[in-house]
Amino acid sequence: AKPVVILKLARNRTAEHIDMGVLSDHIKTALIQSGTFSFLDKDARQEIADEYEYQGSGYVDPTEAVGPGRQKAADYYLGYTITSTVQEVGNDKVIYYKTTFELTDIATTEIVWTDHKEIVKRFRKKSIGF
Repeated sequence: AKPVVILKLARNRTAEHIDMGVLSDHIKTALIQSGTFSFLDKDARQEIADEYEYQGSGYVDPTEAVGPGRQKAADYYLGYTITSTVQEVGNDKVIYYKTTFELTDIATTEIVWTDHKEIVKRFRKKSIGF
């Protein structure tokens, strides 16, 4: 069976606005498509609990109602942090982005895997001349 993962809230430690939700979606999609992990939808838990309550209220045919007790438990938390470093030399500006990933075993709190990816963006400053 594939390990079951919950994606933790990502941390943006850069000076820039980065849509962390979109980035998290990309990461989840890539890992699910790899066939290595399955993910739980942590954000949907309350809505699902409300749906269980509604389905058990008598409004829904009891033979079709879905109730609590069959959800999967997560094995791991996957978290990540983005940092950046800016270097300016003359008319050149270089931003180094580093994303650090950590996979934590929920049973033991042991960090069982960590890795990082780096992206470099180079810019040439425009000079204003007369």
